Order: sequence, then C-alpha cells, then structure tokens
Amino acid sequence: ASNTKADTSPPPAPLPSENSTPTSKATTELPPNRFELELEFIQCLASPAYLHHLAESNVLSSPSFLSYLRYLRYWKRPEYVRFIIYPHCLYFLDLILENETFRREMGNVGFRNFVHEQQFYSWQFRSERLYGRGAHKAVLPQAMGGGNEGGAVVDNGAVEENVDQTEARMSLGSSGSSA
Repeated sequence: ASNTKADTSPPPAPLPSENSTPTSKATTELPPNRFELELEFIQCLASPAYLHHLAESNVLSSPSFLSYLRYLRYWKRPEYVRFIIYPHCLYFLDLILENETFRREMGNVGFRNFVHEQQFYSWQFRSERLYGRGAHKAVLPQAMGGGNEGGAVVDNGAVEENVDQTEARMSLGSSGSSA
C-alpha cells in the first residue's frame, strides 16, 4: 500500500544544474524554485525548536504531512545530500517517520530542550574530533600566563595546565603570606 503512494508522488526536485522540462501536468503545477524550497524546508527539520512547534501544532501527527516527509527522503541520495548543510535534518527526518514516541515527545518542552542539548554535544564532539583541542589561541590575563602587561597568548590545550599551575602558585603564595 505504501508503494502506491510513493508512485503517485511527484519526482524529486530537479538539481539546480539540470535544465528539466515538465513532462506531465503534475510537474507543471510545481513551483520553479521547488529545489530551493524543499532544501530550505528539510533543513528546518534540524531545529528541535521547529520540530517542537510542529508537534504542538499537531502537524507531526498528520498523515498527509508524514507522506510529504516520506517523499523528502530523496534528499538522502548522494546527488542531493551534497547540498545539505545541517545533516541532523536527515537524522530527525528518519526519527519523525519511524518513531511515534519521538513525534509525541517533541511536543514536550523538556524533551525539546534535551534534544537540543544532545545536538549541541554532538556538534561539540564533532568539532573536537575534526579540529582537535588547542587549535584556537586564547588571550589569558597576566595571572594566568604571567610575564606581559596585556596577558599571555596560550593555546587552549595549555589552558588547563596553566590554570592548575596558577592555582598551585596561589595556594603556595597564600600559605606563605599568612605565616
């Protein structure tokens, strides 16, 4: 039964480099900027706040909306996925379609915040894995780095070591001054 619905849906949006001509009445009624519209919409699915809005509006439980989301799965194909900037949208697309509990819980503010927090941690971990720690420089105050008036430039990998050393110096200094 689900195959017949997929067969009646319009074909995927043509890639921007293609000069496609409408071949049927169904495609002539589609907007010429369909590629951009569908790309923008699917990437909105990467936002837990937007998913929460859709859940509160009961859109996530609508059979016609779920059919539209099934149609949008074509964005996972290699020729389309290269245009996706926010890959979490494809992960959330699958969660929405395959997990009724996820659709229901997205209406809960606490769950929305939890999903947003987990998404942040995912980005943070990915950033550390891709770019490593200490890739950026930080200017530390004189107490942290010592030596110059404006502060010391130290890479982030050395920040923790400097903090430990500074705390050790301060504790030694405070115990020595109180005697």
